[in-house]
Amino acid sequence: MTIKYSTNIKSLMAQRRKSAVVIGIGFVALMLTLGGCQRYEWTHPTRSLSDFGRDKLNCERQASRNYPVHPVTVVEGGGYVYRSSPFCRRYHRGFDSCFFDEPIYVPPTYSTRDMNETPRNQMVESCLFSKGYQLVPAK
Repeated sequence: MTIKYSTNIKSLMAQRRKSAVVIGIGFVALMLTLGGCQRYEWTHPTRSLSDFGRDKLNCERQASRNYPVHPVTVVEGGGYVYRSSPFCRRYHRGFDSCFFDEPIYVPPTYSTRDMNETPRNQMVESCLFSKGYQLVPAK
């Protein structure tokens, strides 16, 4: 069995450009869709805007004490990508001739996330609700 590696850099780069264009179009479509999402604002029947600022700041301080910033490095993706399965031909003598695309190494991406962000935000909301504030659609 003979194994031959075929590398066509131009077609690989063209495929990557096409993928980038498709991803870009998808991102724009997502942003246009999310642009129509309803916004909400906090209201209270008896409290002023400056009271809200103080109340929210107190809630944020309390939440930050209970859920301090906890950064964690996250590794996403990475490794070797095989573009296609082998293409093999059988000849009359019984020998196979297979062609494989060379694997492409894609390095992983690293990002830092605050593991306490969600519970901290939930605690701020809960605190504001407990003080009588309500979330209503923005006008």
